[in-house]
Amino acid sequence: MMFEGQMASEGVSFVGLVTIPVIAMLLGAILVAAWRMVHGPTLADRVVALDMLTAIALGVTAVAALLAGHTAYLDVGLGLALFGFLGTVAFAAFVETSARRRR
Repeated sequence: MMFEGQMASEGVSFVGLVTIPVIAMLLGAILVAAWRMVHGPTLADRVVALDMLTAIALGVTAVAALLAGHTAYLDVGLGLALFGFLGTVAFAAFVETSARRRR
């Protein structure tokens, strides 16, 4: 497997050695956050897990940008961060509105 900026005679680069454990850690984090999103006892737990999945997706896009050598993936990550923030704000507005209705 060849990575960006790596010549065949060099063997495995530092980026190649580091990205494999990073990808494994990101996959583990995805599994834990997805479990919390499915089995969360409250709606707030599920929203926090969704926010965590968005942050993990940012990490995945950063690793993809590093491996591919294209900065376009970072623009995708910026869009993901924007949608994650908007989702969290929408949830906060929903909680505030539902709290006002109970009074």
